[in-house]
Amino acid sequence: MSNCYRYVLAVLACVPTLGCGEAPVPTEPARSAGADDASALSDRLPFVGAWSLATIERRSAEGELLSPPIEDRLGYIIYDAAGFMGVTIMRPGRMPYTEDGPTADEALAQFGSYTSYFGRFTVDPAQGTVTHHVEGSLNPNGAGSDYERVFTFSEDRLILQPPSGEDRSKTLLSWERLPAMPLSEVTDTHRLLFGAYRVESVTRYTTDGYSLPVDQYESAYILYAPSGYMSVHLMRPGRAAYAGDQPTAEEALRTTETYGSYFGPFSVHEVEGCITCPGPRDQGYVVHHRVGSENPGDSGTDARRYYELTDTHLTLRPPPRQDDEGRQVITVLRWARLSSAAH
Repeated sequence: MSNCYRYVLAVLACVPTLGCGEAPVPTEPARSAGADDASALSDRLPFVGAWSLATIERRSAEGELLSPPIEDRLGYIIYDAAGFMGVTIMRPGRMPYTEDGPTADEALAQFGSYTSYFGRFTVDPAQGTVTHHVEGSLNPNGAGSDYERVFTFSEDRLILQPPSGEDRSKTLLSWERLPAMPLSEVTDTHRLLFGAYRVESVTRYTTDGYSLPVDQYESAYILYAPSGYMSVHLMRPGRAAYAGDQPTAEEALRTTETYGSYFGPFSVHEVEGCITCPGPRDQGYVVHHRVGSENPGDSGTDARRYYELTDTHLTLRPPPRQDDEGRQVITVLRWARLSSAAH
């Protein structure tokens, strides 16, 4: 195998992470959710919305295309007006885990085939850069990093360029803006739902009222875009960076066990007097149409979530499930709104 071909393979392995092997970029600290101003909001507005990954290109310093464009990745990037964002990218042809999986070997085989990270973002229009301040990432080595990208807008496309390689070659990720939902389909519930949320608590109880222990997330985001697309990012505490540049099989397994993510369109179903819902305050249900998921077996499936929605919080309940002891169990995820409710 030629050195050139080895290099191409290495680049393709890193591209989906949008930051593989990057050192943190020195930047100003991310703004707090309450420390907003008109100038920062104005800088963010061109990014706001959901974008679908169109192509990945690798070019020389002179702009020459070095390899055929990659066009088979399925991915979204969602930017919220309040300065929050999430990225999800998935390679095609991922094999579902075995029924009792994933095993360590299965997790290692899937390493690099799915990318997910979330956090804040800031824009420097003078430098022409957007920086993703990574709060959580599927790859534990990425958490806490700042990923700086040179950006270019062209009609309904956003081109993001990570730092150049040692040979000054450039990787260009081209994203296509997803249009907003038709106004005729947007309800008051949609308008209230659009935005970014951070998980506040997880509770679990049986249908006959007994509380059950549950592990909390260290951090988690859910983003609903006006285009009708969403992404979910769930990170457990106690995650450790890999000992080497690549994970061992056991490290890869730990990665999948401590991070969940999926993305796709969503639909809202308002149900007045929802007598079949698992909670008396439920206003209906949201269906997350998962076109992609960190768990490859969940890609292409729907996830129903009964909801309660206010100006400050979103409560989601999956349908009851039977646990190992035969009890019907309800899990409740309470999310705090990060961005202002739209009315």
